[in-house]
Amino acid sequence: MRDRQADHDSRGLTFRGTMLLNWEARTDDVASDRPAEDEKNERLLRTLLFSQDLHHEHADESGDRVVADLARVEAKLDLLLDMVSTLSRQEQSPAVAATVELWLKGASWSSANDRLPELGDRLWLSLYIDSRLAQPLRLPARVTEVAGVAGSSRITVAFEALGEPVQDLLAKLIFRQHRRMIAQRKAGKRLE
Repeated sequence: MRDRQADHDSRGLTFRGTMLLNWEARTDDVASDRPAEDEKNERLLRTLLFSQDLHHEHADESGDRVVADLARVEAKLDLLLDMVSTLSRQEQSPAVAATVELWLKGASWSSANDRLPELGDRLWLSLYIDSRLAQPLRLPARVTEVAGVAGSSRITVAFEALGEPVQDLLAKLIFRQHRRMIAQRKAGKRLE
C-alpha cells in the first residue's frame, strides 16, 4: 500500500491508497453469498491487521505473547487455505492499479478504462489492499456516481449488506491507516 492518505471529509474517516482493483457485475442476491464472503473478508481483514506493525497490541491485551503469536499463525493459515481454494476455483479478470478512496460505507476510484459500470449497477468490488496477498477484499456494492474527470471517469459506490464483523474490522483498518499517516507527518516535522 503506497501513496496513502487518510482524512476526514463528508464521508467520515477515509483511507486513500494505490491498490489493485477489479469489479464484476452482480446479478445475484447478496444474501445468498453473504455468509461465505463475510467469512473470507473477516479473515482477510484480521490478517491485514495482525500483519501490520502494531501486532504487539494484541499480546499486550491478552498478557500472553504465545497466545497472540498462535492467533496470528492460525489466522494466516486460514487465509492461506481460503486463497488457495479461491484461486483454484475461479478465473479472475485482471485487476488494475488505481488510487482508491475507501471509507466505511463505500469507495471511489478513477478509471481510464472503457469498461465502466453504470449508475445503479450492483457489483462485487474486489480490492487488493495488500499487494502481497492474492486474495482481495470482495465487497457487494451499488454504483452511486459515474462522473467524467479529465479524460477518465470517477466511480463511486456504496457498500451493501456488509456484516457487522466486517464493518468493525474495516473501520479498524481505516482508523489504523489514519493513525499511521499522522505519525508519519509528525516524524517528518521532527526531521525538518
